[in-house]
Amino acid sequence: MNAIQIKKHDMQGVVVREIDRPNLEIINRLKNFYTGIILDHLGKYGAMITDIKPLSSGMKICGPAITSYGPDLSVRRMAINLAKPGDVLVVAAHGIEDYACYGDGTAKRMQVKGMEGAVIDGSTRDSAGIKELNFPTFVKNVTPKNYHYPVSAEYGSVNIPIVCGGVIVNPGDIIFGDDDGVLVIPKDISIDVINSIENFLEEEIQTRDSWNSYEPFDVEDELKQRGYVFV
Repeated sequence: MNAIQIKKHDMQGVVVREIDRPNLEIINRLKNFYTGIILDHLGKYGAMITDIKPLSSGMKICGPAITSYGPDLSVRRMAINLAKPGDVLVVAAHGIEDYACYGDGTAKRMQVKGMEGAVIDGSTRDSAGIKELNFPTFVKNVTPKNYHYPVSAEYGSVNIPIVCGGVIVNPGDIIFGDDDGVLVIPKDISIDVINSIENFLEEEIQTRDSWNSYEPFDVEDELKQRGYVFV
């Protein structure tokens, strides 16, 4: 009998060299914000799972996504080779926490290149070294155990749409992370999100500056309408 031929997915084993990135002005304007207010103006969509956290409090990232599918070392290194200063490496590592696919050596190379940080749907090791570098790294977990490479090299891809932390990430989408988590901002709507936030903040700042004494929250009538009884 002839062996069964399994057809590959069109994106399997593909390395895309060039991607579209938002302009630097958009990135710099977004850096003035924080995850909570951005998510509000994204309609509550785009937040990765809460398991993906910064290695250290205070770490923050904001930059275009360079995507790497799978945990294979050579595929990830190819993604880093194709990155530009300010880019964020986003690794779809299938959520596997038992094996690390990242470490301080890679972080150092990325830092020297001027990359913004890394988001990994998996684990890292060398966490102390990464913290010492203060290189923004957002992961699910840490473990000293790493993979024996290569790992399923035939399945990896670079700069294709991936799912990381439960969110679709297209190459060039803006990745924003801080102490509260990681967001994916589609590049095509990024300017609309920024304009919406800036208009809101202008009014919000004026309102907060006017608070010189406590004013009760106007919620009593609403609660009564919802059936609450005051005794």
